[in-house]
Amino acid sequence: MNNNGKNGNEEVNDDIDDMLSAFLKKFTKKAPEKDDETTVGKMGGFNLGGNYYDRSDLERLNLKDYAKVRVDAETYNKLDRLQAIANSIETKVISKPEQLSLFPKRQYIVDYQNALNEAQYLAVTTVQGPVLVIAGAGSGKTRVIVYRASYLLENATPPESILILTFTRKAAQELVVRTKQLLKNHNAERLVSGTFHAFSTMLLRRYAALIGIPSNFTIIDPSDSADIVDLIRTELKLNVKNKAFPRKARIAEIISKSRNCNQSIAEIIEQYFMGAYEFIDNIQLIARAYREYKKLNNIFDYDDLMETLRDKLRDNEKFRRTIQQLYQYIMVDEFQDTNVVQKDLIDLIAAGSRNVMIVGDDSQSIYAFRGANFENILRFPETYPDCKVVKLEFNYRSNHRILAFVNEIARNARLGYKKELVSHNENDVLPMIAKFYDQQEEAEFIVSRILELRERNIPLNQIAVLYRSSYHGTFIQTELLKRGIPYIVVGGIKFVERSHIKDIISYLRIVANPLDAIAWNRILKMVPGIGQVTASKIIDMVHHNNNVIDFTGFEGKKFGKDLERLGEVLTTIRRESVSLPVKIELLSDYYRPLIKNREPDWEVRMQDIDVLYKMAHKYQDLEVFLTDFALDPPSTKFQDSVKPLLDETEDQPVTLSTIHSSKGLEWYCVFIPHLLDGLFPSAKCLHNLEAYEEERRLFYVACSRAEEELYLTMPAYYSAWDNYFTKPSRFIAEVNKNKYQVYKPDKD
Repeated sequence: MNNNGKNGNEEVNDDIDDMLSAFLKKFTKKAPEKDDETTVGKMGGFNLGGNYYDRSDLERLNLKDYAKVRVDAETYNKLDRLQAIANSIETKVISKPEQLSLFPKRQYIVDYQNALNEAQYLAVTTVQGPVLVIAGAGSGKTRVIVYRASYLLENATPPESILILTFTRKAAQELVVRTKQLLKNHNAERLVSGTFHAFSTMLLRRYAALIGIPSNFTIIDPSDSADIVDLIRTELKLNVKNKAFPRKARIAEIISKSRNCNQSIAEIIEQYFMGAYEFIDNIQLIARAYREYKKLNNIFDYDDLMETLRDKLRDNEKFRRTIQQLYQYIMVDEFQDTNVVQKDLIDLIAAGSRNVMIVGDDSQSIYAFRGANFENILRFPETYPDCKVVKLEFNYRSNHRILAFVNEIARNARLGYKKELVSHNENDVLPMIAKFYDQQEEAEFIVSRILELRERNIPLNQIAVLYRSSYHGTFIQTELLKRGIPYIVVGGIKFVERSHIKDIISYLRIVANPLDAIAWNRILKMVPGIGQVTASKIIDMVHHNNNVIDFTGFEGKKFGKDLERLGEVLTTIRRESVSLPVKIELLSDYYRPLIKNREPDWEVRMQDIDVLYKMAHKYQDLEVFLTDFALDPPSTKFQDSVKPLLDETEDQPVTLSTIHSSKGLEWYCVFIPHLLDGLFPSAKCLHNLEAYEEERRLFYVACSRAEEELYLTMPAYYSAWDNYFTKPSRFIAEVNKNKYQVYKPDKD
């Protein structure tokens, strides 16, 4: 074990177990401007010129000019083994419906055979045993899940026995709504469809008594996890003064990644967070304290929900059999994005009926940073040797020229299932590659093209700029602002992350779970005169009094009156007779003078709380409200950035988004900027073949979002700290030159 983390902390680590026990008991640098020929030539090792329009290097691209990505023998052998499994699926691909005889012939409401293409029909009607559906981009995978659910319902399958797992609540709701519309009845409303987190929460609460956990646990989000980490670090005196100890959010991220990837803290730090290497011991200690702290306070973070369900299914035979009997047909969307725990969950539940269909595209596995395991979809035939395979290769989104480009990207992958996307869209528009002097000129070109598209009556909301990293869009945003073109940036501060919303939610969390020390800390420190030490004393007193809210021991303090007022409000809103909207209304009245003294824009913030009040009218149960808010928080409609409008009555905004946030979406025209080697693929990934291959898949996802027009652009150079990038992305160099056209301006 590494001992470097003990430097400066010998006193803490000498008696670490005692301290831990005592604690738990308490509960881009800016790119250069255009320069003259001499200066730029020195920086880049080549002559950019005063007005750089020399694009001949785009026509001479050769992969041999790029340094090879390093690969060690172990990784090489692992990839070979996985590719052998992937290659084996060709023998499992089915060409005719094999399961139709299991259901009696009957007259269906839906004409499945004519409503679906041949491959989709196979996937929909093959319902017995394990099925792997490899769904290429734009091939109608959602349609398959909807029609399969409908097909099962039409064959008298109880809707409660059909489980559909997705990655977003929106996707889960869409599947139910579309199935209901297809059948024109209400049976679909009883389908069990939801995210992994929501499904786990539902089962844990429903079967809490059987599996031995309290049903009123509090669910915390990542920012709450970081706050707990900060509290632990302070209590254990791990705030190193002479060195840059990792911030609370980074430590929480390390702990979560360790659990999602099924690797130790040390392995995660060595692989992804080398800057924290000397603090491994202390971070391991914090992780241990974090785990115990949550247990003592009846708190579950996102990872706990699935881990706990997985462990209870594995270890409690009665519970496992109950759930296996309950769900006879299982469908999983976006299986390539599952992590180790999610795969275990599916396997444990599916072990009963073995009627499990997973749908996914290995070429779109791009979430390793949050624990997604690319191997899950590749190893499905290994887990289920008798699985049947259906390939969805007909694309309903893009023209054949874009698909030819996209197919080449996938063909160059070191690992994956073989697939070839085809389309009836014969529009003959080649993807265009364009190179410019600098970022400013690149941005001007993109925005000019956007205006040209608008003049051709292409709606602005059918245009997107997708980038590898957020900072790649800075110059484009500026140019859009300058020309008054409306745009939205996907991401930003979520509604639930606003401090005043978190304040109100904290009051409500205490009502649901009086053991929630993080919520107590937050609301107590809003009382004038109460700091961390006093807050801890008050929390201890509440817990020792069996969670009875009685602050009589603090009457003589300067904050006594304010604390008494808080106690009155909490006592009132804890009454079951007080509805959820009224609880928020009472909290709003109490909170208004607090925020008025603290924030100059308090009136705007109070409007957000009014939005929360209106949302609460849809709920009768506080627990359900808090669960939904934690697992699928509403995104804000109130963007902080300026979004000018040409004419608010006629123009919807252009979308600016990271590629990770664009998955599942599509636009008439897509721009992908900053395609320089080292930016995309990222230089950080050029020393690890698996990370490099995920970059390629990210490029595949970006290009396959385009329906009719695709622009791939780059500046001639980009400088960042001690790096200087000038080569076009190697992903372009890998593609046959007849698959794209090089942009040539009218005048050079």
